[in-house]
Amino acid sequence: MKPGTLRKNILRSLYCISFFIFLGGQAVSQSSFISSSVDSVSVGEVFNISLKVQLDKEYDRIVYPDSSGFPQEVELLSSQQYRITDFADSISYRVQFFGNKDLNIAPLQIGLISDSDTSYIYSNGLPLFFKTVLPAEDAELKPMKPIFDFKGFPWAAVLIAIAVLVAAYFVYRILTKKEPEPERKPFEFKPFQNPLTELENSLSKLKNEYDLAVTKDFKFFYSTLSDSIRAYFEELYNIPALESTTRELMRFLDAFGVDIEMVKQTRTILNRSDMVKFAKFTPTLDDAWDCYQTAIDFVDRARLVDASRISRKKQAYEASFRDMMMQHENEVPESSDDTEVQEPEEKESTKDQEAK
Repeated sequence: MKPGTLRKNILRSLYCISFFIFLGGQAVSQSSFISSSVDSVSVGEVFNISLKVQLDKEYDRIVYPDSSGFPQEVELLSSQQYRITDFADSISYRVQFFGNKDLNIAPLQIGLISDSDTSYIYSNGLPLFFKTVLPAEDAELKPMKPIFDFKGFPWAAVLIAIAVLVAAYFVYRILTKKEPEPERKPFEFKPFQNPLTELENSLSKLKNEYDLAVTKDFKFFYSTLSDSIRAYFEELYNIPALESTTRELMRFLDAFGVDIEMVKQTRTILNRSDMVKFAKFTPTLDDAWDCYQTAIDFVDRARLVDASRISRKKQAYEASFRDMMMQHENEVPESSDDTEVQEPEEKESTKDQEAK
């Protein structure tokens, strides 16, 4: 037996023993048990988790855990409750795994409501064993490279070469420096760039000009999707989205009170993109276009939610442009002042000569 298989069997046995010990402290006829449809999971894998409840009597309602009961590495996709008998009930969760190591799901709380009384029971813990999608030869650590010998490096020659290059650069700048021209350049009008329009153009270009079925460059496809969404938040909400990690951006969106549906769609797109870019996950064409449809749904939602915010930003931009245009029109070059002052003096000198 492989060491990894032996370790998994030992852990599962310990969880089962702890579960039966836990049941010993509860009523014999009232219990719950959680199980998984797979023994181990990889990044992005979709699987089912079942939670079964054995009751001692009939209850008005059973409250099962929602997405908040699962760790952040496990995303809840859907759930379906099944009524087996009056004294037995169960629920099936369809989830997707985004972790990169073994994970233990803590015991889940189930609420039992009867009239105005509410009692709680807890399930056993569930271990999820991570299986990597990398080849065996890539999973091994590479040997360390030899330490670079700094003592034998010609530092003096390098510093002298850098000093010569810097001096040559400044000499070149002095010799090629041109006097500033006093000509007054016309004021150029730059129309307001609607962040939502920019996002729509980026998604349209990605769909119409990039043949994903031929290139199979999923990394470029997902990077363009995630960067387009990040650029939208950075431009409209003034959030440093392009330089933030996915986790940091999610905190910013919560702090700024962004629409919950838009936050959920953003999390889905960024998580899929991170899987492709950093976890070497290879999606299918259907997966890629499903993620693209999520971005289109994000645009439709943003068109409703952010309409007033975009309108205010446009009004502020146009007001700022009007102020800049008025300031530019009020500016008078110094050369024109000199000309206006010198012309009367020349006329007066001519009249004096004629009088003499």
